[in-house]
Amino acid sequence: MKDFYLWCDFIERDFLEGEFRTLIQGGQIAGATSNPALFAQAITRSQAYKEAINALKGDTPKVLYEALAIEDIQRAADLLLPLHKKNKATGYISLEIDPFLEGDVSACVQEAKRLHQALARPNVMIKIPATPSGLEAMAHLSAHMPINATLVFSPTQAKECALALKNAQHMGVISVFVSRLDVALDRFLAQAPITTTQRTQLAHQLGAANALECYQHIQNLNLPHLYPLFASTGVKDPTLPKDYYIQALKIPHSINTAPLEALHAYHHAPSSAPKILEFAPLKAQLESLGFDLNQTYAELLNAGLASFQESFKTLLSSLE
Repeated sequence: MKDFYLWCDFIERDFLEGEFRTLIQGGQIAGATSNPALFAQAITRSQAYKEAINALKGDTPKVLYEALAIEDIQRAADLLLPLHKKNKATGYISLEIDPFLEGDVSACVQEAKRLHQALARPNVMIKIPATPSGLEAMAHLSAHMPINATLVFSPTQAKECALALKNAQHMGVISVFVSRLDVALDRFLAQAPITTTQRTQLAHQLGAANALECYQHIQNLNLPHLYPLFASTGVKDPTLPKDYYIQALKIPHSINTAPLEALHAYHHAPSSAPKILEFAPLKAQLESLGFDLNQTYAELLNAGLASFQESFKTLLSSLE
């Protein structure tokens, strides 16, 4: 499909020198993403970082983390650079600012500029959570670097990000989180006074329907330098095909960043595109059952921030 790209939602040092190269060379991915949780898993569990950590001992945990992360991001950027040179909508890797800076616009801006300068690659995006302070920071930064607006859950949030980045001088992405909405809805449906048939009809629909609504809000602003990026696209329900969210959201002028098992399924054992309900009637039906979508958006944003902060805290503690 034209102007539709798959990115890899995983970073780890040994992986970059092996399968990551293979995925790029085979045309199976056109970019990659990272986040504090992914780095926490990689650095604390992989033997690939042991020697580098020992060599850098004596620095503060955050300095040590940044040295490791910057090296990985630069390596990924270098491997992706040939794609970026051919097509400026591809070949990106992103690094997120310290999640504990949330709420401090000036600190977010300073950290983003410092990281972007340290990375020194044209195909690196700086990732910033789409909170009120994050939106303000994005607007300041968009003239200087590519931005990845992350932790987007609602159509309103997606539009606010697009408006904050409307005058950007670089390509940007708006990362709409998908599967977490379905997890929240599944918990509600398990207790709702509805039939098994109704529950089956509503399950696994909200995440993709909401993502498509966010996509439309962004597209309506006609900003070709901005791409909706569908994130959190690994399935949480084992009954679903691994590439469920890739197939559901395969649309022009979009990116899907997926975990490895979803990418493998899509390329080697693809499922059929599922039928997704229209957002407006689905929202109305769920609200008639008592599901508060706006409250769910807020809870998921807060939970996402807390999760990234906890991962970052765990990571820094492991490096003390």
